[in-house]
Amino acid sequence: MAKRRTGKAGYLIFLILIGAGVYSYFNSQEVYSGIMKAYYEKIRGMSVEEQVRRAEELYTKSEYEKLKKRLRDLLMVYPDNRDLIRLQGLTLIKLGQRSRGAESILSLSDEEAIPEEILDETVHSLYEQRQYRDIVRIFLRRSPGRKSNLLFYYGAALHETGEYAKASDNLRKAITEGRTDYETYHYAGKALYKKGDTRASLPFLERARAMNGEDNDVARSLADAYRKLGRYDDAAKILRRIKE
Repeated sequence: MAKRRTGKAGYLIFLILIGAGVYSYFNSQEVYSGIMKAYYEKIRGMSVEEQVRRAEELYTKSEYEKLKKRLRDLLMVYPDNRDLIRLQGLTLIKLGQRSRGAESILSLSDEEAIPEEILDETVHSLYEQRQYRDIVRIFLRRSPGRKSNLLFYYGAALHETGEYAKASDNLRKAITEGRTDYETYHYAGKALYKKGDTRASLPFLERARAMNGEDNDVARSLADAYRKLGRYDDAAKILRRIKE
């Protein structure tokens, strides 16, 4: 009999919390947050650490839509939880909402350590969105280390924001660490050219041209370098091919 009363009492408390939660959701976000926190921790007996762990399990299982909804509710209750904010950012990126995901992760403190997987996803997203200043900001207090992709994104962002000397250093490091596509060679050559080292830019621009002869931007960059070095015939030959 006592157990039945206890069960009824718990159920009644649950209904009261839900009713109060619905009311407070439309009237006070702070009150709603407090009620839902009580529901999770007191009624369901789940600590915030346990809820983060379960959310991470959904991410591991690639259940991103379900996780997005779960995180929306959890972040109403725990709006300052950094683990949930990171997870929200990465989930949005996985769902194709890369700009929103990157913004979520960047809302963390600049001094905050960002796990490598999240950092790579975030920087890649920002690069595709051409948010170069945000990429530079990320690396003001963090090093890209020896990660070839991060070195490339950082170097490209530095180039696009006019820091050509730093750009050329990072882009050449990216090549050394294994990123050897034509885009990296092109950026490295452009950075050297724009910082005034035209002769040093030639091997990079010529390599980029050899790897992708159809890219007109690469062709124009190489033609500009040839002209600056007085190799007008070589420059004219490249430009004629572009027109053709």
